[in-house]
This record gives sequence, C-alpha cells and structure tokens, in this order.
Amino acid sequence: MNDRTPDTQQDVDAEEAFSLLQDLYDKLPAMQKRGEALARARQAQTIVRLEGELRTARVLLDEAEARERAAREAFAQAQRGGDDALVDERRRAALHAGALKGFRVGPAKNAEAALAQALEEGSFADVLEARAALMEDEALSALGEEVEAYRRAYAQALERCQRLAGDVDVDGFDAR
Repeated sequence: MNDRTPDTQQDVDAEEAFSLLQDLYDKLPAMQKRGEALARARQAQTIVRLEGELRTARVLLDEAEARERAAREAFAQAQRGGDDALVDERRRAALHAGALKGFRVGPAKNAEAALAQALEEGSFADVLEARAALMEDEALSALGEEVEAYRRAYAQALERCQRLAGDVDVDGFDAR
C-alpha cells in the first residue's frame, strides 16, 4: 500500500476506487464459486423441469395408446357383429384415436431428447443427482441476486478505475 498522503480530491477518489476494486478482486474466487453453484442449481432446476415434462408427455401418450387399443378392439368387435353402420362408426373412431395418439408421439420424443441433451451438456449423471442439487426458490433467487450485485459492483469499479487511469502514463506505457 502507498504511504503517501493524497494531494487532491482526485487522488482520494482514485485511491478509494482502486481500493474497492482490490477488495472486489480479492472476493473474486469466492464469488466464482457462488456463480458456479448458481449455474449448477439452475441446471438442476432445468433438468428436473424437463423430466416432469417427459413424464407428462409419456402419461398422455400412454392414455392415447390405451384409447387407440380400445377403439381398435371395438372396431374388431363391430366387424364380427355385421352392422355396417356400427362398423363404419367404429372404424372412424379407431382412425381418430390413432391420429390423436400420433399427436402425442412427437412431444414425448422431443421431451426425451431435451432431457437427454440437458443431462449430456450438464454436470449431472442423472435426474436423481439433479434433484439432490435443487435449491429452494428463495435461496436460488437470493444467490442469483448476490452474484449479479457482485458482477455489477465489479464492472462499475473496474470502469471507474479505467476512467481514472485513462490519462495516466504508468511506467512509460500509455494506459489508454
């Protein structure tokens, strides 16, 4: 640290600015860890959400498949009965149920792919590990605010120091 007394208000401002930047820089490793924890918790939240979407898509697909099976069985039974009007009605119902099932296949496959991709890109081996890393919404929000406040303070302090040093020639090098 410099033992000399500041000569002007600008010197005082500069010392305060660089001191703040040094304090923030000293906290950087801890804040990086907090940022990593935040990213991991958000990643866990995404994986668990995607798993829920997959579960819902599979339930809807299972229900559509069951309706299609029932409609096909009703169609087969009507064919054995010989009533042409009933056969035609049950045929249309079976086709309709098949089409509705088809509308559920794509979302289920997309949900499965999205979850697989999130797991592959993330730091979790599986959904259970992601579930274990979940944070309460309030804690996640507080951590996010803490990390963002640090980033803003660091950026502002750095900008202020760069502005203050902008016209200073340090050791023969132009700081601009």
